[in-house]
Amino acid sequence: MVTIKDIAKIAGVNPSTVSRSLNDYPNISKKTKEKIKKIAEELGFEFNEAARSLNKKKTNTIGVIIPQFFDDMRGEIFFANFLGKLIKEAQLRGYHVRIEYEIEKNYIKKMIQSRSVDGLLLMNPDISKEDVEFILEKNIPYIFLHYLSENYINKDINFVRTDQQKGGYIATKYLIEKGYKDILTLSGLSINHEFIERTNGYKKALKDFDIKNEYILDIDVTFESAKKTIKKNKPLLKKVDAIFAQTDLMALGVIEALNELHINVPKDLAVIGFDNIQIGTYFKPRLTTIEQPIDKLAKIGIKKLIELMEKSFKVRKFIEPKLIIRQSA
Repeated sequence: MVTIKDIAKIAGVNPSTVSRSLNDYPNISKKTKEKIKKIAEELGFEFNEAARSLNKKKTNTIGVIIPQFFDDMRGEIFFANFLGKLIKEAQLRGYHVRIEYEIEKNYIKKMIQSRSVDGLLLMNPDISKEDVEFILEKNIPYIFLHYLSENYINKDINFVRTDQQKGGYIATKYLIEKGYKDILTLSGLSINHEFIERTNGYKKALKDFDIKNEYILDIDVTFESAKKTIKKNKPLLKKVDAIFAQTDLMALGVIEALNELHINVPKDLAVIGFDNIQIGTYFKPRLTTIEQPIDKLAKIGIKKLIELMEKSFKVRKFIEPKLIIRQSA
């Protein structure tokens, strides 16, 4: 029996391209569609409309794939809030949410094969290339929400996410316009791509304002790591006048360390964070930060995924972050 993989091999394309061509996806060129359909016809491939209809049987359930956190306070706080918003948005539209993280091999394939969800919101940056290819091959409606897969950073895939580079730019520009010129940023460059984007925003702002000195430290994005880093780099503190910590928990760790070093915030050093988690309002000075608009992310993510369940189209949506001015900068 001829399979999609057989057609893909002859056409020199991925199985997902064959499947999308046979389904007349708009993001596949007319030339490619015609080529693949001709090969399929010559090989006697029969597109199973009955199976296709069965795959479209509604469950009114949306699958949400999240990372598995191990003592990661930042992730737990952020995702607890985010998932609450997602569940509320889904329920308002008559859908249930099934939250999953990787507890066994092929868990995504099993979810899809069991037809237990109508679509997927992918919020795990470490989702495997194999899983993404399986999702594309099976034509499951999906959106990368908040994160992109590290394997698909520059690929043509569906996403709804915060403009991380813009957020880094806004934070740095704000500090510069307040008169700060020597700005240290604490990033998680080796952790995932969102921190590379935030750092790129930091660099762009410095360039736009013709500031030559860059101060970048790549650390673990936790309260304790930021606190230890600041206390280990006391000579560096004499060179800088502001700190852009690329998570709120890092920013709070920075402020704690500066307090212990008897450095006043913001009088001696200004500090700005990123995320706008609620805990940032509990400490003094209250944290100036960049808000990731999770209300909008949740609302637009759910809305676009439900629309994808009815009609295939490309989703590429950036949500602009927002500056929240408080006391620390």
